[in-house]
Amino acid sequence: MKIFTSIFLGLLCALPCAGVLAAQDEGEPTVKFVQPRHLQTVLGTTVFEAALDLTPGLTVEQMLFTVDGFAVAALDGPPWRIEWDAGESGRGYRLEVIARLSDGSEISQVIATTELRINQREAVDLVSLYPVVRDRSGRYISDLSKDDFLVLENGREQKVTSFTTARRPLRVGIVLDTSLSMNRGERLSAAQSAALRFLDSLQPGDEGMLVTFSDRVRVAQDFTSDRDLLGAAIMATTAHGGTALYDAVWRTSWMLRELDARRVIVLLSDGKDEATSGFEPGSLHTLDEALDQALRSEVMVFSIGLGKALDDCVQDWSQIGNGDGECRDGTLEQALGKMSDVTGGRLLISQSARRLRNAFEDIASDLRNQYSLAYSSTDPNKDGDWRPIELTVKDRPQLRVIARDGYFATSSK
Repeated sequence: MKIFTSIFLGLLCALPCAGVLAAQDEGEPTVKFVQPRHLQTVLGTTVFEAALDLTPGLTVEQMLFTVDGFAVAALDGPPWRIEWDAGESGRGYRLEVIARLSDGSEISQVIATTELRINQREAVDLVSLYPVVRDRSGRYISDLSKDDFLVLENGREQKVTSFTTARRPLRVGIVLDTSLSMNRGERLSAAQSAALRFLDSLQPGDEGMLVTFSDRVRVAQDFTSDRDLLGAAIMATTAHGGTALYDAVWRTSWMLRELDARRVIVLLSDGKDEATSGFEPGSLHTLDEALDQALRSEVMVFSIGLGKALDDCVQDWSQIGNGDGECRDGTLEQALGKMSDVTGGRLLISQSARRLRNAFEDIASDLRNQYSLAYSSTDPNKDGDWRPIELTVKDRPQLRVIARDGYFATSSK
C-alpha cells in the first residue's frame, strides 16, 4: 500500500512544535489526533483516536494510521479509534493519521511522541514474554487474563505489570537453507511456495527480511514491509554448496537485536551444519554460540526440519577422531529443537516437501495467538547473568505454556 506523506511535515515534526497540522485554509476539512497528544510519551497498549471536521457533502473513504511511515491500521468507518502496542522501550515515534475523502483528496496530521528520559527508563526496565497457551488436545487458549499467569524468576514470583492480547508488531527473519541438498526433488520450490504463503500472515506494521545460507550467509532482502520485494527475493533463491546453519541463526539474531517488536526467526533446514566436502564445519560459529546470540537478542526461533536427515548426528568438529560411534552431540532434530525450545519458539518436522506449507501455517497460527506480558524483575542487580523463567497458568496444570526459558540481565559493565 502506498502512503503519501509530506516531507515538509516530517521535518517539521522533528521540531518542538504544537499540533503539526498541515496548513488548511479556513473552512477546509481537517483531521487531527485526539489521542495521543503531541510530544506525549507512550508505552504498552496505546490508543490512537482521530477527529474530523468535514465540509458538507464529503465523507471518509478510509482512515489510515501510520507509525514511522508504516501503516498499522486502515479503518473504513467510525469510530476512528484503534489500540496499538508501543512496546516497553520508551522510544519516540512519528505518528500520522491520513483521511482519504470521497472527492479523492487526502487530509492528514503528523505528531511526534517523545522518548523516555533516563530517570524514567530506569523505572521501566521490563522483561517481555510472548507465550502461547494450549490445552491437552493442542487447541489454543485465548481467554486468559493477567491474573491467570504465574511468573517465577529464579524461583521467585514476579508481578506482571503489563499485559495485552493486542497484536504487537512483528519483525521476522525468514531463514532458508539453500544448500545443494535443497535441489533434491521439489524441496526448493516447495520451500519457496510455503514461504510466499507465510508472507500473507504479515499485518500492517510488520516487517520481514530474507536470509539464505549455503556455504555462506546472504541477506537476500533486508527488512521491509513490502511483500512484493520479499516475494521476489524468495523466488530468486537457488541451491548450491554447503550448510552454514549456525552462522545464519547467529547473524539474523544479531540483526534483529535492536528492533522494538516481537523478534522472530523462521528457520528451514534439511541438513546439519557442514561444508560441501562433509569433512569440516559449514559455520564459523557453533550451535551454542548461535543459541547464545538468539537469547541475548531475545529472538524466538521457530524451526522447520525438512526431510529424512534429521536423525543425522551433529558433529563436534573439535573432537574428530575421538568419537566412539555414539551420537554424543545429538542429532540435527535435537539441535533445531534446542534452539526453538529455549527461545520460546517451536520445532516442526516435515518429512515431505509437500507438507512444508502446513509447517509455515502452523508458525503463523502460533504468532497470531501469542499473549504479550511483561514484568519488572525483583532482582535489581545489573550483573548480566542468565536468569531462568518459569511461566505457568495458575490452578490449570493441564495447560501447556510455551515461552522462553529465561533471559540475560542487563549488565552495568
